[in-house]
Amino acid sequence: MPMFPGDVGPVMLAPPPPLPFFPIAAVQSGLGFMHMSAPPEIVTARSKLNSDAPSFSPRSPAASAAAAADEVEVRDVWAANLEEEMRSIGVLLPTYPVVSMDTEFPGTVHDVATPRHLRTPRESYAVVKRNVDELHLLQLGLALSGPAGRCPVAWQFNFAGFDARRDPHSGSSVAMLAAHGVDFAALRRHGIDHGDFARAFGRSKLACGRLTWAAFSGSYDFAYLVKVLTGGRPLPSTLEGFMAKVSKIFGPAVLDVKHLAKFCGGGGGIRGGLEHVAAALGVHRAAGRAHNAGSDSLLTSDVLHAMVDRFFPNSGVLNHAGAIDGLVKCSNLYYKY
Repeated sequence: MPMFPGDVGPVMLAPPPPLPFFPIAAVQSGLGFMHMSAPPEIVTARSKLNSDAPSFSPRSPAASAAAAADEVEVRDVWAANLEEEMRSIGVLLPTYPVVSMDTEFPGTVHDVATPRHLRTPRESYAVVKRNVDELHLLQLGLALSGPAGRCPVAWQFNFAGFDARRDPHSGSSVAMLAAHGVDFAALRRHGIDHGDFARAFGRSKLACGRLTWAAFSGSYDFAYLVKVLTGGRPLPSTLEGFMAKVSKIFGPAVLDVKHLAKFCGGGGGIRGGLEHVAAALGVHRAAGRAHNAGSDSLLTSDVLHAMVDRFFPNSGVLNHAGAIDGLVKCSNLYYKY
């Protein structure tokens, strides 16, 4: 995703011995989630499941050890192969029920004078909403993982609809994305229509409500995906409404890896952006380039599992479910909007 100012360098950590990581069978009420009835297309997908319980499925020790050496493909998805790849993902989800995602978008065009680290959650959400309502999603990356380890394919969905000649954008962000290999001409010609993606998502097992979803600094990631999946309508007017929509679409097991980094190690955790946190954990990019959604979703997945292996024994990671970085204030694991 586009970089934000204010990140600092990595805090290097001496790796402690691996900790056991047990699966969570369910996330019960009491964590501050706001549940609403799901849209009809998502209800259809959920009705096919044997259980309504969300879960976080960890890698086995052998899978964790092998992950660094595994080869993985970042597969581009365009309009022509959307349905085929969504079917493939559906087949794999029972084995890999943890979905890490990343988005690319044309920067931001609205901001406020208050520094990001001093904003309240509602102030932060207001900025996210103004930008997401006005701008276009360019790419979505999805990387799957589970007890068997890392799925050998990560998907990069490429979207149509953006034209720099007419649509608002940050010129520096678009130039940076182009320098990192994003082909804007190909997006216009061969990209996925947002409505087609929303319909395919609604038919897929991604809408089941039992998966664990993760992103790094995920406010924009979840906001753009909510926008696409709700027909391009403006985001909810309030932070509470947005969080309810996130819970409704993705289920209660939503994690933000940047937020989790604050609870890794001593001295305030691990600071910095995705690359910095990965470096502090000794995690290397397995495939692709930075600022490409497929590659960044894969790195997010590997960083998440490295954190869980070291710092969240007994599946305590789901105590942080529902906390999206920048959209919560936290104190003693009690999250406030």
